Amino acid sequence: MKIVLVTGGSSGIGLQTVTHYHRSGFKVLTCSRNEDTWNKVLATHPELSAVDYLPVDLKDVHQVDRYFGYIRENYGHLDIVVNNASPPLESRGDYADVPIDALYNTLIGDFWIHALCLKYELNLVVNGGSIVNISSVNGIRPTPNAAMFSAAKHGIEGLTRSIAVEAIRKGIRVNAVAPGVTWTPRWEQAQSEMGDELKNTVASQVPNGRFATVEEIANAIAWLSSEQANYIVGHTLVMDGGLSLT
Repeated sequence: MKIVLVTGGSSGIGLQTVTHYHRSGFKVLTCSRNEDTWNKVLATHPELSAVDYLPVDLKDVHQVDRYFGYIRENYGHLDIVVNNASPPLESRGDYADVPIDALYNTLIGDFWIHALCLKYELNLVVNGGSIVNISSVNGIRPTPNAAMFSAAKHGIEGLTRSIAVEAIRKGIRVNAVAPGVTWTPRWEQAQSEMGDELKNTVASQVPNGRFATVEEIANAIAWLSSEQANYIVGHTLVMDGGLSLT
C-alpha cells in the first residue's frame, strides 16, 4: 500500500485530496493547525478515521522536525507528498500600507513552510515517488493587493523547478498544481461577509465563467502524482479556467 502525505488536509482542496487518496486505497497521512477542524470532518466523514492525522503547526521548525521523525519511525518512507498547507491571507492591500508582520506571516505561511517540509520530504520519498506542490495562478502573474502572496507563490514555482532537476536524479518527480479561483470554505466565508453577489462577480472574470471545484483540483493532483504522469518533471499544471490568459 502506497503512503501519501497531504499537508493542510482538514478543509478545502487538502481535505478533498485526502478523501480522494483514501478512497483510492492509499494509506493517507495528514496534518493541520486546528485539531477541532479535523474532528468536525470526522463527525461527518467517519470513514476518514483511517487517516493518520496529527495537529502540527508547520511554522514551528521543532514541530515539523518531530512530525517527520514520527513519519520516519512509523512508516519509514513516503510514496507521494502533496504540499498544500496555506494559512488565511493576512497581507491583502497596497504593499506600502500592509503591516510588516502581515507581510512576514504570508511569506512564512505560503513559501517557507513548503520549503521547510520539502527539506524533510526529499529524504523520505522513495525512488519512483512524487511530490506535488500547490502553487497558485498568482504565482505566474502579477497580483496587485496581494503582492507578498504572489511573491511567495512565485517562490514556490522557482523552488519546484529547481528541486525537480535535483530530485529526478533520485527517481523522484517534483511538480506543481496552480489553481485559480476554487470554491472552498474560505470563499464561502468571504461571500457571507461581502454578500451573495461575490461568487458571480468573481466568476465573471474567469473565461470559463465559474469557480473550479475542489474535486477538479484534487483529481489533477492525483493524476500528476500518478504513474500516468511519469514523464512530467518540474511542470506546473495551471487549472484556472483561462484566468491567467486574460
